[in-house]
Amino acid sequence: MTDDLTKPIETPSEMPAASEPMVGAPVAAEPSAPAVVVPVAAASTGGSRARWGVAIIVAGLAIAATIGAVLLFGQQATPAALQYIPGDAAVVAEIRLDLPGDQTQHLGNLLAHFPGFADQSTLTTKLDEALTKFVQAASGGEASYVADVKPWVNGPLFISASNLSAETSTDGPKNMVISATTNGAVACTAAFKDQVVTHETIGSLDLVLGPDGQLGCVVDGHQALLGDPATIRKALEAKAAGTGMDKSAKYKAARAALGGDRLATMYIDGSMLTALMPTATDLPVPGLSGLIGELPSWFMGGIRAEDDGFLLDFVSGPVPAPTGGPSFAAIPPTHASVIAPMVPGDTLLFIEAQGAGASLQNLFTQLKAIPEIAPSLQMLDGLGGAGALVGWIEDVGVTVSVHGTTPDIALLLVAKDDVSASTPVASLKTLLALAGGSGVEVKDSTIAGVAVTTITITDIGALIPSGAVPGLDAIPVTGPISFSLAAKGRVLLVTSGEAAMTAILNTAAGSSLADNAAFKHALTRGIGNARTTIYLGVGASVELAKAQLSIDELAVFTKDAAPYIAPLEGFLLQATSDAAGNRSRMVITVKP
Repeated sequence: MTDDLTKPIETPSEMPAASEPMVGAPVAAEPSAPAVVVPVAAASTGGSRARWGVAIIVAGLAIAATIGAVLLFGQQATPAALQYIPGDAAVVAEIRLDLPGDQTQHLGNLLAHFPGFADQSTLTTKLDEALTKFVQAASGGEASYVADVKPWVNGPLFISASNLSAETSTDGPKNMVISATTNGAVACTAAFKDQVVTHETIGSLDLVLGPDGQLGCVVDGHQALLGDPATIRKALEAKAAGTGMDKSAKYKAARAALGGDRLATMYIDGSMLTALMPTATDLPVPGLSGLIGELPSWFMGGIRAEDDGFLLDFVSGPVPAPTGGPSFAAIPPTHASVIAPMVPGDTLLFIEAQGAGASLQNLFTQLKAIPEIAPSLQMLDGLGGAGALVGWIEDVGVTVSVHGTTPDIALLLVAKDDVSASTPVASLKTLLALAGGSGVEVKDSTIAGVAVTTITITDIGALIPSGAVPGLDAIPVTGPISFSLAAKGRVLLVTSGEAAMTAILNTAAGSSLADNAAFKHALTRGIGNARTTIYLGVGASVELAKAQLSIDELAVFTKDAAPYIAPLEGFLLQATSDAAGNRSRMVITVKP
């Protein structure tokens, strides 16, 4: 509607005149919207004022009803099964075999990429068949998923555990309860088939206890609880008192941060992890406890299906900023990758850590504050300190490509400027010239217009005397060690040899990893400009693994595994953090 409702509604000229001025006229509305009465003219009579009052009241009620409907129907309903989970549970896992919300459609579209799931109309049957095989294998053929398990998982199923720091017992489950949404036709006797049970009455409910009294079961309408009897009683008390996990502010915050419909979730209370963390007296170096810092108040993870892949998200609550202590270098904001456009499109493994230089500098700062470690780091002061050592670095990347049978490995250090990137190359050449001899060879060349230095250490003992570096003697060296260095713009490149350097320096726009369709596809399901990114090309990884198999192993792989692996395209892991907390996402994509 675009009419200005603040103006009087014009009455058509052919409309018969009324005996008194019109107070209101109906405004045309869409069929789904309630009719609104809009005043046309204010009269000075008392009746007109009364009509105005009625109109205002009606309008207010309409607005309140609309807001209430949005709040009521616009939010996901809290599963009843969650009301039976004690509000102080340390761990809460959720399994949704009922495929909530959009997960039925997305999972069907995703599984259609794999053999046997092309027909969406048989999705439920196919899932039942797969779960039946799993249950039969797990139970040794004693149980059926459709007959024995499915009636108990007709909706949300929650598993909770409390007091994980307590001593475990082999007598049975302790501090655990399963809250299952059933089809309303299950009985606890089925959980104790062919066993002698006892009964305990709790209100109007029948708590069924196993032969040894360590496991109990109770059915309350469509909800069934299984676990140790003490925790079941606590769960029923939580439901009656309204103190279940559905009322937990931390759980609500975690679930809201996770977002979306999920096939499964896992919640962990941060205070439980804090209680399990070692104290300073438990560590060989007490000061190391300061590196751990304060843990978030909660953690939560969840699995979600999309049409083109699986998403596994992890989120955590905010951590209060530390007060006092040493000053830290500022972590630069995240940004579009500088490294991905530089490396070949066939890169097998890509790892990028943005702000790595500042993070390393802050780590050195923390270590120097530990009395037991500080003396060992004093030599850094003679080299200009941690700032001079790593402060010039912004981002760090590691890539692996395979050309032929030899893996090409590259380390890429993104500096703050061109000079900062080229200085380490010149310094290393000078150092090798001073310390070298028959055990070191230095070769200069030009590749794609970039100066490259290739260093070959033919005798590491001539360069580093035995015992000079603890543990180095234990590393077997069977041949010469060769690596190449170059500075391209503000990026310092260190590769496993000239072949790897050549592949990177000859990478042009359109042929880089940033232009690779599989990599770009995975990023569309990522979390944007992440602090940390790890990408693995599934296809290239499979081909590399197949090359290591024997003829017989390859035949079995081709027949049994290959059809289910073939649709997979890429694996992506990203993580980032901000004032709201930490978030990471694992993505497995399938080919379009």
